[in-house]
Amino acid sequence: MTPTQWRCLFGVLALWLAACGDNNQTNNLPTPEDASTDLVADEVRDLPKDDGADQPDASEPLEANAGENQQVDVGQEITLDGAGSTGAALYQWDFGNGQGWEQPRPEAQATVTYAQTGRYKAVLRVFDAQGRERTDAVRLTVTHPPSHVPQTSSSVQFAVEAGALIGAALSEDAGAITRFAVVDGAFTQVERVRVCARPMHLARAGQAWAITCKGDDTVVVLPDASQTPRVLTLPYGASPHGILAVGDTLHVTLQGKGQLLTIDLNTDARRSVDVVPDARGISRLPDGRLAITRWRSFDGEGALAVVDPETQEVTSWRLPLDLRAPSDTEHGGVPNYLEAAVVSPQGDQIVVPSLQANTLHGTFLNGEAFSHDIALRAVLSFVDPATGASEAQSRYHFDSRGLASAAVYSPRGEDLYVAMRGMQTVERLDMINGGESGTIFSTGVAPQGLAMSPDGRYLLVEASLSRQVSLYDLRASAQPTLADRISLVDTEPLDPQVLQGKQLFNTSFDLRLTQEGYIACAHCHLDGQSDGLVWDFTDRGEGLRNTTTMLGRAGDAHGPIHWSGNFDEIQDFEHDIREHFKGFGLMEDEDYEDASPLGAPKAGLSPELDALSAYADTLTDYPRSPHRAPDGALTQQATRGKALFESAQTQCTTCHTGTHLTDSAFVAPATPRLHDVGTLSQGSGNRLGQPLTGIDTPTLHGLHNGAPYLHDGRAATIVQVLTVHNQSDAHGTTSHLTPEQVEDLAAYLLSLDGRVD
Repeated sequence: MTPTQWRCLFGVLALWLAACGDNNQTNNLPTPEDASTDLVADEVRDLPKDDGADQPDASEPLEANAGENQQVDVGQEITLDGAGSTGAALYQWDFGNGQGWEQPRPEAQATVTYAQTGRYKAVLRVFDAQGRERTDAVRLTVTHPPSHVPQTSSSVQFAVEAGALIGAALSEDAGAITRFAVVDGAFTQVERVRVCARPMHLARAGQAWAITCKGDDTVVVLPDASQTPRVLTLPYGASPHGILAVGDTLHVTLQGKGQLLTIDLNTDARRSVDVVPDARGISRLPDGRLAITRWRSFDGEGALAVVDPETQEVTSWRLPLDLRAPSDTEHGGVPNYLEAAVVSPQGDQIVVPSLQANTLHGTFLNGEAFSHDIALRAVLSFVDPATGASEAQSRYHFDSRGLASAAVYSPRGEDLYVAMRGMQTVERLDMINGGESGTIFSTGVAPQGLAMSPDGRYLLVEASLSRQVSLYDLRASAQPTLADRISLVDTEPLDPQVLQGKQLFNTSFDLRLTQEGYIACAHCHLDGQSDGLVWDFTDRGEGLRNTTTMLGRAGDAHGPIHWSGNFDEIQDFEHDIREHFKGFGLMEDEDYEDASPLGAPKAGLSPELDALSAYADTLTDYPRSPHRAPDGALTQQATRGKALFESAQTQCTTCHTGTHLTDSAFVAPATPRLHDVGTLSQGSGNRLGQPLTGIDTPTLHGLHNGAPYLHDGRAATIVQVLTVHNQSDAHGTTSHLTPEQVEDLAAYLLSLDGRVD
């Protein structure tokens, strides 16, 4: 617009205002600098006439107010309202999509429709009679309308009852549930109840909370009122984990049995179906089917099972091996530790949080030594809910993050919040424009549960090892704001040293432990277990090594540590921390300079290393075996296998002896008892850089939870250990056994879980 045209417009406006009594106005007005279009003479003549209605008070300060931010649907006509502005005579809207008003108008409201998803900034420009200008903007988040209400198993949940926002969270170590309400950004009505051993996930079922209890193979249904909790007993070794409630029906994943269990709460009728080994998280798909994640990826690919709860038809979906070369921002490998999948509110996308383990890399496998930043990292895998298709190249890789442990969408799907267990953060991803759009720091140690309020205002973060739930207000400012925080325990259930060790074990943000945020002890031994993977440790002076579980070992109670017996105390992990994780270390430098594995004891040199050892010492129990009878007794087949195991003809008890079923020990200082059982190969590498003459004898307890088998993971099953990989009878004498006897012996071995039969 030319200066002459602007003066014409505001000259007419000044005359109009003068007719209302503002005789101090002049038509010698400044020219707006940002006018982008010309105003034609016909439009000038359309200015409002004085009809006696209230007109803007020229003495009122000029302020622009574009109204509140809005979330709208694609194709929805919406109204932008600048009526909250003061001192304005003319208004001009730029809709942020390449469209807008070509000239100022006297009305404050505008209507607009956005044809594509996006984050738009609509800018309001207001003018007063003197030609002064002010601007304000409103942000518009445009998405397709939500069509699906996500349901995902978690350790923390929100619910709405009678218009009130309530919730609950679990503490595994304390065996407790904490129930609460949220009012005006604060926790209220906080109540804590001891429920069972090792509660894992919970779901809202009518007026009660249903809780999976892994420690005693039960599901507890806890009413809100002071009614007696209902305990649903499951078979021995079921190991329930994920849970969803659909009406009066509970759907429970049995991690030990690899099954989905459906329970009718009215009749207690039950149905179970085999779905996938290591069944963990559970989510409901838009078509009513249930998606169940396989926690560990034993066979080189991630896996989900999709189950029709009515027909019990099971479909397998795969998350393929990623073959990309490592770089500063990404690397290949297998998705592992798959937690519950989350479905977008539009029902068009599934996201699976996990880590990606670079098991294709290493000096023996591809000639390239590992470095701490290309071993593992947090990833999100994307799956098409209609077809189950998932592409490795489409995964989202997080920099300096090691394990994505949970995720939750905002109600309209524009944002995805992802918990990073080791780094103690929650990352926000912009699902419209792509990329990370913010980080919530200091959430507490080991955040593993997330929940979103139905209106999208509040985010709950359950930090299991800080024993707390944090409430974040997502609307208080541009970044999430901590609104309140409550404890999940009345008294700390662990000894202080053990708690410190467990916190260190699950931490990757501490520079003493690792240089960046990728590696925590728990990222290979989550929950103290094995990750089910084989790593190439040739550059460490070792070889291909199948990750061993820590459960039942009680630290160094079984003698030498690792397949080659290269450590004799948990404190020896200082060498891994410094040399392979690239941490600064937990010992004093001068103490470390004189240290070596199997050398002088390190116990007592570092309170933190001693705390890690104290935590490892508490891992005395084996997981219950699902291969036993429902009451925990040996089956008839396993009983026959026990007789074979103890017989002189198999010679199993020559090495697998005593309470721990192992002869693992040091026969001389720094010299462990090792056996060559015919499994050494070129890939087996060395021991502490020296020739490897044999393998330490591992306990047989917990084999049901230990696949794959042997030091290099070559055997997928116990039957393969006894047959394919023992044809020369170097690993006990089994070549003479019939196929039926092999199955009997395997049944017994898979039943071993620390019980005395």
